[in-house]
Amino acid sequence: MSVVAVEAATGERCVFGGSSGVDVVDAVAASCAVPGVWPPATIGGTRYVDGGIWSLTNSDLAIGCDRVVVLAPIPDPAMHAELSGLGAGVVSVVITPDTPSLEAFGSDVLDPASREPSARAGRAQGRMEAARLAPLLMGSRSPPDIG
Repeated sequence: MSVVAVEAATGERCVFGGSSGVDVVDAVAASCAVPGVWPPATIGGTRYVDGGIWSLTNSDLAIGCDRVVVLAPIPDPAMHAELSGLGAGVVSVVITPDTPSLEAFGSDVLDPASREPSARAGRAQGRMEAARLAPLLMGSRSPPDIG
């Protein structure tokens, strides 16, 4: 798993992964620091903001992978270009919010009142998607059925 943030002072993309030495909680806090909504997160003396500043999905980071699952909570037209840049033969699956999740978000995804309903809807969708994606994640080269 990779968590993406942007260095607030330079605008450079930073990828936190297993070898980064950064705790996943700190990396996620940095990746969720939406400018103007939440303050930057500080890791090792450096301030970071939401990785969505660089790209909503950062799917270009999957170069070299033969199977890619993208969790895309917000539609991003650039994602398709990023995925096509991964090369021929890459099996990619994009998961976007289902109808119950969209309804739980409401009109303001940052509204604190939407947190619990969104989390419950996302968890339900995640369970359905996990079952659908299991063959792909276990090594199948066939894309899962859509729907």
